[in-house]
Amino acid sequence: MSYRNRFPGTKLFSIVFLLLLATSNVIAKQAIPLGKVEHLFDIQSTPDSTLSLPSDIAVASDNRVYVVDSGHHRVLAYGPDGKYLFSFGKRGQNQSEFMWPLGIAVDKTGLVYVADKENHRIQVFNRDGKHQFSFAVGGKDGKPGTPIDVAVSAKSGLIFVTENSQHRILVFDADGTKLGGWGKEGVQERQFRYPGSILVQDGHVYIVDILNTIIKIFDERSKFVYTVGEWGVLPGQFYRPKGVAIDSKGSIYVSDSYMDVVEVFNKGYQFTHILATGKEKHKFHAPAGIAIDGRDRLYVAEMLSNKVSVFKLR
Repeated sequence: MSYRNRFPGTKLFSIVFLLLLATSNVIAKQAIPLGKVEHLFDIQSTPDSTLSLPSDIAVASDNRVYVVDSGHHRVLAYGPDGKYLFSFGKRGQNQSEFMWPLGIAVDKTGLVYVADKENHRIQVFNRDGKHQFSFAVGGKDGKPGTPIDVAVSAKSGLIFVTENSQHRILVFDADGTKLGGWGKEGVQERQFRYPGSILVQDGHVYIVDILNTIIKIFDERSKFVYTVGEWGVLPGQFYRPKGVAIDSKGSIYVSDSYMDVVEVFNKGYQFTHILATGKEKHKFHAPAGIAIDGRDRLYVAEMLSNKVSVFKLR
């Protein structure tokens, strides 16, 4: 892949506007590949309010759904069909409290891992929201780090964390002891610019490299494997990728929070289609974290709509 200047910063808006004008005729002349999905329901309400800036979702093996209600500094749990069960956490710095949590994961035993961003740590809970343990995420020169997302390998039990203060991936063992990591700021294969969502599946680590606008794939020993997507506003390209998930057939789903779409790539890393619920692409509202459960249901956290949309893929 050729890494080119992707015009970081606010100057992108004018550039993208011109690019959209230049490509509008091309898009109009060729149909956008669409893959139809069925909208099932939305997760939006709680006993005391609606969701506020939901940022990520994790689904346990029993299809229990955990949603990061970032604006309320807590995690909400729902049953397989969207029925509210309970919540845990509130704003604060003590045990079981959060300061702008962002990412979440569930391991094969049912433990729930939360990237507690402004408290610079990962907190771990049992399936019912009871605190088990926490571990710090360090940054540069002994300063606190900035954890964005967390993922746990079902194969090795290793915990992977995206850390933004140094644009890197950190690796911890099952009890939170730091083992190492890789990456620094840049555009090369093993470099990142604000890594975001992370997913570990079948021995591979999928990382959303937000400002480099691609998905980077490594093995669990940090060996580079492949990339998905590139910068742009056409199908198969990204402007602000945010979430990544994989279905039962190995297809890769990526949310783009600027283009308001979810794009799909096959297990050979080739673009196949954009999700649609009718004759046109489905327009999300700032989609962020996404997840797919064992029934091939897709969950999309729509931050600016304050809801999680749920779809049946097939």
